[in-house]
Amino acid sequence: MTDRMTGSYKTEDKVDPNLGTLRRCTFCGIFKPLSEFGKNGVDRDGNTVYRTDCKMCYNLRRKANSSRSRKAHSDFVGGMKRRSDDDVQFTHQNWKECLIYFEGSCAYCGKTPKRGQRLTKDHLYPVVNGGKTTPDNIVPACYKCNSSKGSSDFKEWFMAQPFFSQDRLNKIFKWRSIMRLAMPVKNQVNKGREQE
Repeated sequence: MTDRMTGSYKTEDKVDPNLGTLRRCTFCGIFKPLSEFGKNGVDRDGNTVYRTDCKMCYNLRRKANSSRSRKAHSDFVGGMKRRSDDDVQFTHQNWKECLIYFEGSCAYCGKTPKRGQRLTKDHLYPVVNGGKTTPDNIVPACYKCNSSKGSSDFKEWFMAQPFFSQDRLNKIFKWRSIMRLAMPVKNQVNKGREQE
């Protein structure tokens, strides 16, 4: 999906009559106003130069690259292996891509964690029900949603919640599709499961 340092989208600027200059973020691919991009010095003519990644993607990647986040990911992978999932196919890079795709918020309720809290890695199809630890089966979830869902079927659980959103459900399915296309066929989990 995205390269570690440069992202997969080409930086492109366009002018909107109402919003002014918009720039496409190299990581999330969304056109945003220049105010959503960090300043990166000045050019030879003294004009302000802006980063190619938006502030949200920059901050998410920076936080995900911290030693604390790397240790948390390592602990997660170790925990999955101890729970008999010997074929963990979920890298720290996959987690960063997942966070960027869901814009640093819970895939279910859409909330961004408060300061001092972080998003958890939730298996759409739980490990106890045969789900695997692969990019197409993991989404970010706040602690409250992750613990409430437990080992329930994610779609049934999500549709019963007061914060259910068809847009967020579609986004989850789109994430699964993107990751399945990016994964080698032998590593695809839940191949037999259809999008219900």
